[in-house]
Amino acid sequence: MIKGQKTAVVYDKWLDTLGGGEVVACNMARILKDLGYEVIFVCGKKISPKKIKLTLGIDLSDIKFEEVWNDEAKLRKIVLGKDLFINISFMDYSFGYAKKNIYYTLFPTEPYVNLKGKIFTEIILPLASKIIKPVEFIYEQPLTEIKNGNLAYPLEKPVKIAFSYLDKNKTYVLKFSLFLENFYFNLFNKIDYHIIEAEIINKQIKIDHYHNVIHFYIKIKPQSSTIYLEIIPPQNLKPTHLLEKDKLYLLYPKIMNSKMPDILYKSVYEKINTRLRAGLFINILERLKSYQLILADSEFTKKWVKNYWKREAEVLYPSVDLLFEKYDLSKNKKRNWICNVGRFFTLGHGKKQEVLIEALKKLYNLGYKDWELHLVGGLGKEPSSLKFAEYLKKQNKGYPIYFHFNVPRKKVEEILLKSKIYWHATGFGEDENIRPIKFEHFGIAPIEAMSTGCVPVLFNGGGLPDTINSVRLDPNLHLFNTIAELIEKTNYQILHYQTQSQKINQLYDKLTQNYDKKFFRKNFIELIK
Repeated sequence: MIKGQKTAVVYDKWLDTLGGGEVVACNMARILKDLGYEVIFVCGKKISPKKIKLTLGIDLSDIKFEEVWNDEAKLRKIVLGKDLFINISFMDYSFGYAKKNIYYTLFPTEPYVNLKGKIFTEIILPLASKIIKPVEFIYEQPLTEIKNGNLAYPLEKPVKIAFSYLDKNKTYVLKFSLFLENFYFNLFNKIDYHIIEAEIINKQIKIDHYHNVIHFYIKIKPQSSTIYLEIIPPQNLKPTHLLEKDKLYLLYPKIMNSKMPDILYKSVYEKINTRLRAGLFINILERLKSYQLILADSEFTKKWVKNYWKREAEVLYPSVDLLFEKYDLSKNKKRNWICNVGRFFTLGHGKKQEVLIEALKKLYNLGYKDWELHLVGGLGKEPSSLKFAEYLKKQNKGYPIYFHFNVPRKKVEEILLKSKIYWHATGFGEDENIRPIKFEHFGIAPIEAMSTGCVPVLFNGGGLPDTINSVRLDPNLHLFNTIAELIEKTNYQILHYQTQSQKINQLYDKLTQNYDKKFFRKNFIELIK
Protein backbone atom coordinates (compact mmCIF):
# COMPACT_ATOMS: atom_id res chain seq x y z
CA MET A 1 0.00 0.00 0.00
CA ILE A 2 1.25 3.50 -0.83
CA LYS A 3 1.82 5.66 2.26
CA GLY A 4 -1.18 7.92 2.87
CA GLN A 5 -3.37 5.94 0.45
CA LYS A 6 -7.00 5.56 1.54
CA THR A 7 -8.32 2.05 2.13
CA ALA A 8 -11.76 0.57 1.45
CA VAL A 9 -13.49 -2.78 1.85
CA VAL A 10 -16.52 -3.69 -0.28
CA TYR A 11 -18.39 -6.69 1.16
CA ASP A 12 -20.80 -8.69 -1.01
CA LYS A 13 -21.29 -12.16 0.40
CA TRP A 14 -23.34 -13.27 -2.61
CA LEU A 15 -20.94 -12.13 -5.36
CA ASP A 16 -21.03 -15.54 -7.07
CA THR A 17 -24.73 -15.05 -7.97
CA LEU A 18 -23.77 -12.11 -10.24
CA GLY A 19 -27.21 -10.51 -9.90
CA GLY A 20 -28.36 -6.90 -9.69
CA GLY A 21 -26.84 -6.28 -6.25
CA GLU A 22 -23.52 -7.59 -7.51
CA VAL A 23 -23.59 -5.03 -10.34
CA VAL A 24 -23.80 -2.31 -7.67
CA ALA A 25 -21.02 -3.83 -5.53
CA CYS A 26 -18.66 -4.28 -8.47
CA ASN A 27 -19.30 -0.74 -9.73
CA MET A 28 -18.59 0.65 -6.26
CA ALA A 29 -15.31 -1.27 -6.06
CA ARG A 30 -14.33 -0.01 -9.53
CA ILE A 31 -15.09 3.62 -8.67
CA LEU A 32 -13.17 3.47 -5.39
CA LYS A 33 -10.16 1.96 -7.14
CA ASP A 34 -10.29 4.67 -9.78
CA LEU A 35 -10.40 7.29 -7.00
CA GLY A 36 -7.09 5.97 -5.69
CA TYR A 37 -8.29 3.75 -2.83
CA GLU A 38 -6.62 0.47 -2.04
CA VAL A 39 -9.68 -1.78 -2.38
CA ILE A 40 -10.33 -5.21 -0.90
CA PHE A 41 -13.44 -7.01 -2.17
CA VAL A 42 -14.72 -9.51 0.40
CA CYS A 43 -17.09 -12.21 -0.84
CA GLY A 44 -18.46 -15.52 0.38
CA LYS A 45 -17.14 -17.40 -2.63
CA LYS A 46 -14.40 -16.20 -4.92
CA ILE A 47 -15.04 -16.06 -8.62
CA SER A 48 -12.58 -14.93 -11.23
CA PRO A 49 -12.44 -11.28 -12.39
CA LYS A 50 -12.60 -12.74 -15.90
CA LYS A 51 -16.05 -14.19 -15.18
CA ILE A 52 -17.18 -10.91 -13.60
CA LYS A 53 -16.16 -9.01 -16.72
CA LEU A 54 -17.75 -11.58 -19.04
CA THR A 55 -21.07 -11.58 -17.14
CA LEU A 56 -21.37 -8.02 -15.79
CA GLY A 57 -19.00 -6.13 -18.07
CA ILE A 58 -17.02 -4.66 -15.11
CA ASP A 59 -13.23 -4.99 -14.92
CA LEU A 60 -11.97 -5.80 -11.39
CA SER A 61 -8.72 -7.47 -12.45
CA ASP A 62 -6.64 -4.99 -10.40
CA ILE A 63 -8.61 -5.48 -7.15
CA LYS A 64 -7.73 -7.88 -4.32
CA PHE A 65 -10.36 -10.48 -3.32
CA GLU A 66 -10.78 -12.15 0.07
CA GLU A 67 -13.07 -15.11 0.80
CA VAL A 68 -15.10 -15.05 4.06
CA TRP A 69 -18.08 -17.29 4.74
CA ASN A 70 -20.13 -16.69 7.91
CA ASP A 71 -17.04 -15.74 9.90
CA GLU A 72 -17.53 -12.32 11.47
CA ALA A 73 -14.23 -12.47 13.37
CA LYS A 74 -12.30 -12.91 10.12
CA LEU A 75 -14.27 -10.11 8.45
CA ARG A 76 -13.52 -7.82 11.42
CA LYS A 77 -9.76 -8.37 10.98
CA ILE A 78 -9.99 -7.28 7.35
CA VAL A 79 -12.18 -4.22 8.00
CA LEU A 80 -10.74 -2.91 11.28
CA GLY A 81 -9.00 0.43 10.83
CA LYS A 82 -9.85 0.86 7.15
CA ASP A 83 -11.09 4.26 5.97
CA LEU A 84 -14.29 2.95 4.43
CA PHE A 85 -16.43 -0.19 4.72
CA ILE A 86 -19.40 -0.77 2.39
CA ASN A 87 -21.63 -3.74 3.22
CA ILE A 88 -23.92 -4.67 0.34
CA SER A 89 -24.53 -8.26 1.46
CA PHE A 90 -28.26 -9.06 1.49
CA MET A 91 -29.40 -10.14 5.00
CA ASP A 92 -25.85 -9.92 6.39
CA TYR A 93 -25.64 -7.48 9.31
CA SER A 94 -22.00 -7.83 10.34
CA PHE A 95 -20.75 -4.92 12.45
CA GLY A 96 -18.91 -2.11 10.70
CA TYR A 97 -15.39 -1.62 12.09
CA ALA A 98 -13.98 0.96 9.65
CA LYS A 99 -13.65 4.71 10.23
CA LYS A 100 -16.75 5.18 8.06
CA ASN A 101 -19.31 2.41 7.51
CA ILE A 102 -22.07 2.37 4.90
CA TYR A 103 -24.83 -0.23 4.58
CA TYR A 104 -26.34 -0.45 1.10
CA THR A 105 -29.60 -2.34 1.34
CA LEU A 106 -31.37 -4.10 -1.51
CA PHE A 107 -34.18 -4.71 0.97
CA PRO A 108 -34.27 -4.56 4.80
CA THR A 109 -34.82 -7.54 7.05
CA GLU A 110 -37.64 -7.17 9.54
CA PRO A 111 -36.00 -6.87 12.98
CA TYR A 112 -38.74 -8.90 14.73
CA VAL A 113 -39.01 -6.78 17.86
CA ASN A 114 -42.29 -8.42 18.93
CA LEU A 115 -42.42 -11.46 21.24
CA LYS A 116 -42.90 -14.00 18.44
CA GLY A 117 -39.96 -12.54 16.53
CA LYS A 118 -37.72 -12.47 19.59
CA ILE A 119 -38.46 -16.14 20.32
CA PHE A 120 -37.58 -17.07 16.74
CA THR A 121 -34.42 -14.96 16.33
CA GLU A 122 -33.03 -15.07 19.87
CA ILE A 123 -33.99 -18.58 20.98
CA ILE A 124 -35.00 -20.92 18.13
CA LEU A 125 -32.34 -19.93 15.56
CA PRO A 126 -29.41 -19.89 18.03
CA LEU A 127 -30.49 -23.29 19.39
CA ALA A 128 -30.82 -24.64 15.85
CA SER A 129 -27.34 -23.36 15.00
CA LYS A 130 -25.90 -25.49 17.81
CA ILE A 131 -27.34 -28.63 16.22
CA ILE A 132 -27.40 -27.78 12.51
CA LYS A 133 -24.14 -26.69 10.92
CA PRO A 134 -25.03 -25.39 7.44
CA VAL A 135 -23.16 -26.94 4.53
CA GLU A 136 -22.09 -24.51 1.80
CA PHE A 137 -20.19 -25.37 -1.36
CA ILE A 138 -17.55 -22.66 -1.78
CA TYR A 139 -16.42 -23.86 -5.18
CA GLU A 140 -19.16 -24.35 -7.77
CA GLN A 141 -21.61 -26.91 -6.41
CA PRO A 142 -21.80 -30.11 -8.50
CA LEU A 143 -25.17 -31.18 -9.85
CA THR A 144 -26.86 -33.53 -7.40
CA GLU A 145 -27.80 -37.11 -8.21
CA ILE A 146 -29.47 -39.83 -6.16
CA LYS A 147 -27.31 -42.82 -5.21
CA ASN A 148 -28.54 -45.53 -2.83
CA GLY A 149 -31.40 -43.24 -1.84
CA ASN A 150 -29.08 -40.38 -0.84
CA LEU A 151 -28.14 -37.04 -2.39
CA ALA A 152 -24.80 -37.53 -4.12
CA TYR A 153 -22.39 -35.00 -5.62
CA PRO A 154 -20.19 -36.27 -8.47
CA LEU A 155 -16.54 -35.48 -7.78
CA GLU A 156 -15.18 -34.64 -11.20
CA LYS A 157 -13.13 -31.70 -9.91
CA PRO A 158 -12.09 -30.39 -6.47
CA VAL A 159 -14.80 -29.31 -4.03
CA LYS A 160 -14.52 -27.01 -1.03
CA ILE A 161 -17.25 -27.03 1.62
CA ALA A 162 -17.76 -24.61 4.51
CA PHE A 163 -19.25 -25.56 7.91
CA SER A 164 -20.29 -22.54 9.99
CA TYR A 165 -21.29 -21.54 13.55
CA LEU A 166 -18.64 -23.66 15.25
CA ASP A 167 -17.38 -23.08 18.79
CA LYS A 168 -13.58 -22.97 19.04
CA ASN A 169 -13.78 -24.41 22.58
CA LYS A 170 -15.57 -27.58 21.48
CA THR A 171 -14.71 -30.68 19.48
CA TYR A 172 -16.83 -32.04 16.64
CA VAL A 173 -16.97 -35.02 14.35
CA LEU A 174 -16.87 -34.18 10.66
CA LYS A 175 -18.47 -36.97 8.66
CA PHE A 176 -18.43 -37.50 4.92
CA SER A 177 -18.64 -40.54 2.67
CA LEU A 178 -17.41 -41.41 -0.80
CA PHE A 179 -19.25 -43.73 -3.13
CA LEU A 180 -17.71 -45.37 -6.20
CA GLU A 181 -19.93 -47.24 -8.61
CA ASN A 182 -17.16 -49.79 -9.26
CA PHE A 183 -15.19 -50.04 -6.03
CA TYR A 184 -11.52 -50.97 -5.87
CA PHE A 185 -9.21 -50.65 -2.88
CA ASN A 186 -6.47 -48.76 -4.72
CA LEU A 187 -8.82 -45.78 -4.81
CA PHE A 188 -8.36 -45.37 -1.04
CA ASN A 189 -4.75 -44.23 -1.46
CA LYS A 190 -5.60 -41.77 -4.22
CA ILE A 191 -8.08 -39.64 -2.27
CA ASP A 192 -6.63 -36.28 -1.26
CA TYR A 193 -8.59 -34.24 1.29
CA HIS A 194 -7.76 -31.33 3.60
CA ILE A 195 -9.49 -29.76 6.59
CA ILE A 196 -8.78 -26.03 6.80
CA GLU A 197 -9.03 -23.87 9.95
CA ALA A 198 -9.26 -26.90 12.26
CA GLU A 199 -6.99 -29.22 14.23
CA ILE A 200 -7.46 -32.94 13.50
CA ILE A 201 -7.55 -34.87 16.77
CA ASN A 202 -8.12 -38.33 15.32
CA LYS A 203 -9.83 -40.00 12.40
CA GLN A 204 -11.64 -43.24 11.72
CA ILE A 205 -12.31 -44.72 8.30
CA LYS A 206 -14.81 -47.49 7.62
CA ILE A 207 -15.19 -49.29 4.32
CA ASP A 208 -18.61 -50.67 3.39
CA HIS A 209 -17.79 -53.14 0.61
CA TYR A 210 -21.43 -54.15 0.24
CA HIS A 211 -22.48 -50.60 -0.76
CA ASN A 212 -19.14 -49.48 -2.29
CA VAL A 213 -18.83 -46.66 0.25
CA ILE A 214 -15.94 -45.29 2.31
CA HIS A 215 -17.05 -43.50 5.51
CA PHE A 216 -14.78 -40.86 7.09
CA TYR A 217 -15.25 -39.83 10.74
CA ILE A 218 -12.78 -37.06 11.65
CA LYS A 219 -12.66 -35.60 15.14
CA ILE A 220 -11.68 -31.93 14.96
CA LYS A 221 -11.22 -28.82 17.06
CA PRO A 222 -12.08 -25.63 15.12
CA GLN A 223 -9.60 -22.76 14.98
CA SER A 224 -12.28 -20.48 13.55
CA SER A 225 -16.09 -20.28 13.58
CA THR A 226 -16.07 -21.54 9.99
CA ILE A 227 -13.98 -24.48 8.79
CA TYR A 228 -13.54 -25.97 5.33
CA LEU A 229 -13.34 -29.45 3.88
CA GLU A 230 -11.52 -29.66 0.56
CA ILE A 231 -11.58 -32.90 -1.45
CA ILE A 232 -9.42 -33.36 -4.52
CA PRO A 233 -10.50 -36.41 -6.54
CA PRO A 234 -7.94 -38.65 -8.25
CA GLN A 235 -6.99 -37.34 -11.68
CA ASN A 236 -7.35 -40.69 -13.43
CA LEU A 237 -9.70 -43.25 -11.97
CA LYS A 238 -9.17 -46.85 -13.03
CA PRO A 239 -11.15 -47.70 -16.20
CA THR A 240 -13.32 -50.80 -16.21
CA HIS A 241 -14.68 -52.95 -18.98
CA LEU A 242 -18.14 -51.49 -18.23
CA LEU A 243 -17.33 -47.80 -18.03
CA GLU A 244 -14.86 -45.45 -19.65
CA LYS A 245 -14.36 -43.83 -16.28
CA ASP A 246 -15.53 -44.79 -12.81
CA LYS A 247 -17.56 -42.01 -11.17
CA LEU A 248 -16.76 -40.96 -7.63
CA TYR A 249 -19.47 -39.33 -5.48
CA LEU A 250 -19.52 -37.36 -2.24
CA LEU A 251 -22.37 -38.30 0.13
CA TYR A 252 -23.96 -36.22 2.94
CA PRO A 253 -21.06 -34.18 4.38
CA LYS A 254 -21.96 -32.87 7.84
CA ILE A 255 -20.67 -31.84 11.24
CA MET A 256 -21.98 -33.85 14.17
CA ASN A 257 -22.00 -32.74 17.79
CA SER A 258 -25.09 -34.66 18.88
CA LYS A 259 -26.46 -38.17 18.69
CA MET A 260 -29.54 -37.12 16.76
CA PRO A 261 -30.69 -39.94 14.42
CA ASP A 262 -29.83 -39.35 10.75
CA ILE A 263 -33.49 -39.35 9.64
CA LEU A 264 -34.45 -36.65 12.18
CA TYR A 265 -31.26 -34.69 11.49
CA LYS A 266 -32.00 -34.55 7.76
CA SER A 267 -35.59 -33.35 8.25
CA VAL A 268 -34.51 -30.55 10.64
CA TYR A 269 -31.52 -29.65 8.44
CA GLU A 270 -33.63 -29.05 5.32
CA LYS A 271 -35.91 -26.62 7.19
CA ILE A 272 -33.21 -24.57 8.89
CA ASN A 273 -30.20 -24.64 6.53
CA THR A 274 -31.46 -21.99 4.10
CA ARG A 275 -32.19 -19.52 6.91
CA LEU A 276 -28.87 -20.07 8.67
CA ARG A 277 -26.71 -19.80 5.56
CA ALA A 278 -27.68 -16.13 5.25
CA GLY A 279 -26.20 -15.47 8.69
CA LEU A 280 -27.22 -15.54 12.33
CA PHE A 281 -27.64 -11.91 13.43
CA ILE A 282 -29.31 -11.12 16.74
CA ASN A 283 -30.13 -7.47 17.52
CA ILE A 284 -30.13 -6.19 13.93
CA LEU A 285 -31.03 -2.65 14.99
CA GLU A 286 -28.11 -2.52 17.42
CA ARG A 287 -25.74 -3.75 14.71
CA LEU A 288 -26.98 -1.10 12.28
CA LYS A 289 -25.92 1.62 14.73
CA SER A 290 -22.32 0.89 13.68
CA TYR A 291 -23.19 2.26 10.20
CA GLN A 292 -23.17 6.02 9.78
CA LEU A 293 -25.10 5.92 6.50
CA ILE A 294 -27.85 3.67 5.11
CA LEU A 295 -28.31 3.62 1.34
CA ALA A 296 -31.36 2.16 -0.44
CA ASP A 297 -31.63 1.01 -4.04
CA SER A 298 -35.12 2.51 -4.55
CA GLU A 299 -37.90 4.57 -3.01
CA PHE A 300 -39.70 1.28 -2.29
CA THR A 301 -36.73 0.00 -0.27
CA LYS A 302 -36.35 3.38 1.46
CA LYS A 303 -39.97 3.17 2.61
CA TRP A 304 -39.40 -0.23 4.21
CA VAL A 305 -36.11 0.86 5.80
CA LYS A 306 -38.11 3.58 7.57
CA ASN A 307 -40.87 1.10 8.44
CA TYR A 308 -38.61 -1.68 9.76
CA TRP A 309 -35.49 0.11 11.05
CA LYS A 310 -36.84 3.60 11.88
CA ARG A 311 -33.87 5.03 9.96
CA GLU A 312 -33.77 7.47 7.08
CA ALA A 313 -32.00 6.16 4.00
CA GLU A 314 -30.52 7.95 1.02
CA VAL A 315 -31.64 6.52 -2.34
CA LEU A 316 -28.82 5.58 -4.69
CA TYR A 317 -30.27 3.96 -7.79
CA PRO A 318 -28.06 1.19 -9.19
CA SER A 319 -26.23 2.15 -12.34
CA VAL A 320 -27.72 0.50 -15.40
CA ASP A 321 -25.95 -0.51 -18.57
CA LEU A 322 -27.93 1.65 -21.01
CA LEU A 323 -27.56 -0.24 -24.25
CA PHE A 324 -28.41 2.64 -26.59
CA GLU A 325 -25.01 4.00 -25.55
CA LYS A 326 -23.37 0.79 -26.72
CA TYR A 327 -25.28 -0.11 -29.89
CA ASP A 328 -26.60 1.74 -32.94
CA LEU A 329 -30.29 0.97 -32.47
CA SER A 330 -31.18 2.45 -35.87
CA LYS A 331 -29.59 -0.65 -37.41
CA ASN A 332 -31.29 -3.02 -34.98
CA LYS A 333 -34.15 -5.17 -36.31
CA LYS A 334 -36.82 -6.18 -33.80
CA ARG A 335 -38.67 -9.49 -33.92
CA ASN A 336 -42.02 -10.63 -32.55
CA TRP A 337 -40.37 -11.54 -29.27
CA ILE A 338 -41.40 -10.93 -25.66
CA CYS A 339 -38.59 -11.38 -23.16
CA ASN A 340 -37.89 -11.42 -19.45
CA VAL A 341 -34.58 -11.38 -17.58
CA GLY A 342 -34.29 -12.76 -14.03
CA ARG A 343 -32.82 -15.59 -12.00
CA PHE A 344 -34.66 -18.91 -11.91
CA PHE A 345 -35.22 -19.58 -8.22
CA THR A 346 -38.02 -19.76 -5.68
CA LEU A 347 -36.40 -18.12 -2.63
CA GLY A 348 -36.54 -14.40 -1.78
CA HIS A 349 -38.25 -12.42 -4.53
CA GLY A 350 -38.68 -15.15 -7.13
CA LYS A 351 -39.17 -13.77 -10.63
CA LYS A 352 -42.51 -15.51 -11.30
CA GLN A 353 -41.59 -16.97 -14.69
CA GLU A 354 -44.52 -19.39 -14.27
CA VAL A 355 -46.93 -16.41 -14.52
CA LEU A 356 -45.33 -15.26 -17.78
CA ILE A 357 -45.54 -18.77 -19.26
CA GLU A 358 -49.24 -18.93 -18.44
CA ALA A 359 -49.79 -15.50 -20.04
CA LEU A 360 -47.92 -16.42 -23.23
CA LYS A 361 -49.97 -19.59 -23.64
CA LYS A 362 -53.19 -17.59 -23.36
CA LEU A 363 -51.88 -14.96 -25.77
CA TYR A 364 -50.92 -17.74 -28.21
CA ASN A 365 -54.39 -19.27 -27.96
CA LEU A 366 -55.89 -15.85 -28.78
CA GLY A 367 -54.21 -16.06 -32.19
CA TYR A 368 -50.73 -14.57 -31.60
CA LYS A 369 -49.00 -17.72 -32.81
CA ASP A 370 -46.05 -15.87 -34.36
CA TRP A 371 -44.98 -14.34 -31.03
CA GLU A 372 -42.29 -15.98 -28.89
CA LEU A 373 -41.42 -15.72 -25.19
CA HIS A 374 -37.72 -15.77 -24.27
CA LEU A 375 -36.86 -16.30 -20.59
CA VAL A 376 -33.28 -15.39 -19.69
CA GLY A 377 -31.48 -15.76 -16.38
CA GLY A 378 -29.08 -17.50 -14.05
CA LEU A 379 -29.86 -20.99 -12.78
CA GLY A 380 -28.06 -22.25 -9.70
CA LYS A 381 -27.33 -25.86 -8.84
CA GLU A 382 -29.34 -26.00 -5.63
CA PRO A 383 -32.07 -28.71 -5.83
CA SER A 384 -35.00 -26.28 -5.37
CA SER A 385 -33.92 -24.12 -8.35
CA LEU A 386 -33.28 -27.13 -10.58
CA LYS A 387 -36.72 -28.56 -9.75
CA PHE A 388 -38.31 -25.18 -10.50
CA ALA A 389 -36.58 -25.02 -13.90
CA GLU A 390 -37.73 -28.54 -14.75
CA TYR A 391 -41.29 -27.61 -13.78
CA LEU A 392 -41.17 -24.55 -16.05
CA LYS A 393 -39.85 -26.56 -18.99
CA LYS A 394 -42.74 -29.00 -18.67
CA GLN A 395 -45.23 -26.10 -18.74
CA ASN A 396 -44.05 -24.76 -22.10
CA LYS A 397 -44.62 -27.92 -24.12
CA GLY A 398 -46.11 -27.11 -27.52
CA TYR A 399 -45.67 -23.34 -27.20
CA PRO A 400 -42.98 -20.97 -28.57
CA ILE A 401 -41.30 -20.46 -25.18
CA TYR A 402 -37.51 -20.59 -24.98
CA PHE A 403 -35.15 -20.76 -21.98
CA HIS A 404 -31.68 -19.22 -21.87
CA PHE A 405 -29.97 -20.42 -18.68
CA ASN A 406 -26.65 -18.94 -17.52
CA VAL A 407 -25.88 -17.31 -20.86
CA PRO A 408 -23.05 -14.74 -21.28
CA ARG A 409 -23.84 -11.05 -21.04
CA LYS A 410 -23.49 -10.70 -24.82
CA LYS A 411 -26.35 -13.17 -25.34
CA VAL A 412 -28.59 -11.34 -22.84
CA GLU A 413 -28.05 -8.10 -24.76
CA GLU A 414 -28.74 -9.83 -28.07
CA ILE A 415 -32.13 -11.07 -26.83
CA LEU A 416 -33.07 -7.64 -25.44
CA LEU A 417 -32.10 -6.02 -28.74
CA LYS A 418 -34.27 -8.44 -30.73
CA SER A 419 -37.33 -8.25 -28.46
CA LYS A 420 -40.21 -5.83 -28.94
CA ILE A 421 -41.87 -6.22 -25.52
CA TYR A 422 -40.48 -6.76 -22.04
CA TRP A 423 -42.50 -8.52 -19.29
CA HIS A 424 -41.74 -8.52 -15.55
CA ALA A 425 -43.95 -10.22 -12.95
CA THR A 426 -41.94 -10.26 -9.69
CA GLY A 427 -44.34 -9.79 -6.77
CA PHE A 428 -47.38 -11.13 -8.65
CA GLY A 429 -49.88 -12.75 -6.27
CA GLU A 430 -48.09 -11.50 -3.14
CA ASP A 431 -49.34 -9.15 -0.41
CA GLU A 432 -46.97 -6.21 0.11
CA ASN A 433 -48.14 -5.67 3.69
CA ILE A 434 -47.34 -9.27 4.62
CA ARG A 435 -44.24 -10.10 2.56
CA PRO A 436 -42.82 -7.00 0.86
CA ILE A 437 -39.53 -8.86 0.33
CA LYS A 438 -41.28 -10.90 -2.38
CA PHE A 439 -41.56 -7.83 -4.64
CA GLU A 440 -39.05 -6.35 -7.08
CA HIS A 441 -37.16 -3.87 -4.97
CA PHE A 442 -35.73 -1.94 -7.92
CA GLY A 443 -35.44 -3.84 -11.20
CA ILE A 444 -32.37 -3.32 -13.38
CA ALA A 445 -33.57 -5.57 -16.20
CA PRO A 446 -36.70 -3.54 -17.15
CA ILE A 447 -34.55 -0.39 -17.51
CA GLU A 448 -31.96 -2.23 -19.62
CA ALA A 449 -34.81 -3.51 -21.78
CA MET A 450 -36.21 -0.01 -22.32
CA SER A 451 -32.72 1.16 -23.30
CA THR A 452 -32.93 -1.20 -26.30
CA GLY A 453 -36.37 0.05 -27.32
CA CYS A 454 -38.41 -2.70 -25.64
CA VAL A 455 -41.91 -1.64 -24.59
CA PRO A 456 -42.35 -2.58 -20.89
CA VAL A 457 -45.41 -4.24 -19.37
CA LEU A 458 -44.59 -4.65 -15.67
CA PHE A 459 -46.32 -5.86 -12.53
CA ASN A 460 -47.84 -3.02 -10.53
CA GLY A 461 -45.94 -3.54 -7.29
CA GLY A 462 -42.67 -2.96 -5.44
CA GLY A 463 -40.18 -0.69 -7.16
CA LEU A 464 -41.54 -1.27 -10.68
CA PRO A 465 -44.14 1.56 -10.62
CA ASP A 466 -41.29 3.91 -9.58
CA THR A 467 -39.45 2.93 -12.75
CA ILE A 468 -42.47 3.65 -14.96
CA ASN A 469 -43.12 6.98 -13.19
CA SER A 470 -39.46 8.04 -13.32
CA VAL A 471 -39.56 8.08 -17.13
CA ARG A 472 -43.15 9.42 -17.21
CA LEU A 473 -44.79 6.52 -18.99
CA ASP A 474 -48.54 6.02 -18.61
CA PRO A 475 -49.10 3.46 -15.77
CA ASN A 476 -52.46 2.53 -17.32
CA LEU A 477 -50.65 1.16 -20.38
CA HIS A 478 -47.52 -0.30 -18.78
CA LEU A 479 -48.53 -1.75 -15.39
CA PHE A 480 -50.71 -4.81 -14.75
CA ASN A 481 -52.31 -6.42 -11.68
CA THR A 482 -53.73 -9.64 -13.14
CA ILE A 483 -52.85 -12.05 -15.94
CA ALA A 484 -55.94 -10.82 -17.80
CA GLU A 485 -54.57 -7.26 -17.60
CA LEU A 486 -51.11 -8.43 -18.72
CA ILE A 487 -52.67 -9.99 -21.83
CA GLU A 488 -54.96 -7.00 -22.45
CA LYS A 489 -52.11 -4.46 -22.20
CA THR A 490 -49.75 -6.62 -24.24
CA ASN A 491 -52.43 -6.89 -26.91
CA TYR A 492 -52.67 -3.08 -26.92
CA GLN A 493 -48.87 -2.72 -27.22
CA ILE A 494 -48.78 -5.16 -30.15
CA LEU A 495 -51.58 -3.37 -32.01
CA HIS A 496 -49.99 0.05 -31.41
CA TYR A 497 -46.37 -1.07 -31.49
CA GLN A 498 -45.05 1.58 -33.89
CA THR A 499 -46.47 4.47 -31.82
CA GLN A 500 -45.46 2.94 -28.49
CA SER A 501 -41.97 2.10 -29.74
CA GLN A 502 -41.41 5.71 -30.79
CA LYS A 503 -42.38 6.86 -27.27
CA ILE A 504 -39.81 4.51 -25.73
CA ASN A 505 -37.13 5.80 -28.11
CA GLN A 506 -37.82 9.32 -26.80
CA LEU A 507 -37.10 8.28 -23.20
CA TYR A 508 -33.35 7.92 -23.52
CA ASP A 509 -32.58 11.33 -21.99
CA LYS A 510 -34.72 10.48 -18.95
CA LEU A 511 -33.01 7.09 -18.58
CA THR A 512 -29.62 8.78 -18.73
CA GLN A 513 -30.59 11.35 -16.09
CA ASN A 514 -31.72 8.67 -13.63
CA TYR A 515 -29.72 5.53 -14.28
CA ASP A 516 -26.57 6.29 -16.27
CA LYS A 517 -23.20 5.06 -14.90
CA LYS A 518 -21.94 8.66 -14.76
CA PHE A 519 -25.00 9.64 -12.69
CA PHE A 520 -24.36 6.71 -10.30
CA ARG A 521 -20.68 7.57 -10.01
CA LYS A 522 -21.37 11.26 -9.28
CA ASN A 523 -23.98 10.48 -6.58
CA PHE A 524 -21.90 7.71 -5.02
CA ILE A 525 -18.82 9.94 -4.70
CA GLU A 526 -20.90 12.71 -3.08
CA LEU A 527 -22.35 10.23 -0.58
CA ILE A 528 -19.02 8.74 0.53
CA LYS A 529 -17.61 12.21 1.06
